Amino acid sequence: MKSEWRLYCPHCGYSIEDNYRPFCPHCRKPLELEGELPKPKASLLGEGQTPIVEISSEGNKVAFKLEYLNPSGSFKDRGTALSLWLAKRLGYDCVVEDSSGNTGLSVAMYSAHLGLRSHIVVPKDSGKGKKMLLRSLGADILETNTRDEASEIAAKMSERCFYVAHLYSPIFIEGMKSIAIELKDYGEWNFIVPVSSGTLLLGLYRGFKELGLKPKIYAVQASEAASLRGKIKVIAEVGGKTSKLADALVLENPPRISSIVQAISSSGGGVVIVGDNAIRSATKELLLKGFIIEPSSAAAWAAYRALRAIGINDDFVIPLTGSGLKYYESLAEITKKT
Repeated sequence: MKSEWRLYCPHCGYSIEDNYRPFCPHCRKPLELEGELPKPKASLLGEGQTPIVEISSEGNKVAFKLEYLNPSGSFKDRGTALSLWLAKRLGYDCVVEDSSGNTGLSVAMYSAHLGLRSHIVVPKDSGKGKKMLLRSLGADILETNTRDEASEIAAKMSERCFYVAHLYSPIFIEGMKSIAIELKDYGEWNFIVPVSSGTLLLGLYRGFKELGLKPKIYAVQASEAASLRGKIKVIAEVGGKTSKLADALVLENPPRISSIVQAISSSGGGVVIVGDNAIRSATKELLLKGFIIEPSSAAAWAAYRALRAIGINDDFVIPLTGSGLKYYESLAEITKKT
C-alpha cells in the first residue's frame, strides 16, 4: 500500500512514512511533511474560525484576527488540535510538551478532551498561576532548573509519549496553516506577526503559498530575544532594550530560523523589534479599543505604530495571538494610573 504521507529531513535524508517523530533522530534538525496528512473532519473544541474585526486607523484599514478567542486563549490551539488528534490516531496514550505558557496550556486542555495523559515539563520559576491551571486540566507537571533542561527531558520522554515539540514539528505548522484559509480575502494586505518559534508566521506563509497568494509579512520580535537581528533587514526598532513584558517572545534560537528568514525575505517584508516602553503603550491602547490581549500580542500593534511612523501606510492584518485574561495582574500593573 502506497504511503499517504511522510516526514523527511532535508538535511541528512532521514525519512519515516505514516508515523511521527518530533525531529530528525540523526541530526536533530526539524523535519518536513510531504503528502496528504489525515485531518479531523471537524474542529475538536471549536478552534479556528476566529472573528476578524476591521478598524480605521489614520486613513488606513487594520484587520485584527482575534486568535485569543480560541478555546485555550491562544493561536496555539490550531497546531495543538491537529497534533493531538494525530497522536490519538497513531495509538499514543500520553503526550509530553516543554512549555509553561500558551502551548503547555493548550496541550493540557486538548489532552483532557481526547483522554490522553499529559506531561508538561516546565522550569521551576514558571508562574504559580500557570502551574495551577495546568494541574486543574489534569496535567502532570515536571519541574526543571532551566528551559533547556525541560526540552531535554521532554525529548527523552518522546520514546513512549507523543512529543508535541512545537518548536520543531511540521505537524504543528500544518495545523497553523488553517489561519491562511480563513484570511484568504486579505491576501493582498500586509501582515504583522509576532515571532518566537515562528509557527504562526510559517503557517501563514505556507498556507498562503498553497492558495497562490503572497502577502508581505513583517515579523515582530522582543528586543531581548531578537533572533532575526543580523539575518534579515530590521525595518524599525522602538521601545527600549528591555522586553520583560513580552514573556511569550523569549526564544533566542528557534530551530526553524532559516525557514523563517526565507519566508519573510520571499514575502518582501522585514522585522520590527520592540521593547517594553512600546509594548506597554500598545497594550494600553488596545485595551481601550476593547481587545483584552496579553502584552506579547500587543507587540504587533507597537510594530504597526513603528511602521506608520516611518511612512509605511498600508492596510494591515494583525493576529492578536493570546488572551489577556491569563495576565490580569500584569494588565492591572500596566494600566495603573500614576
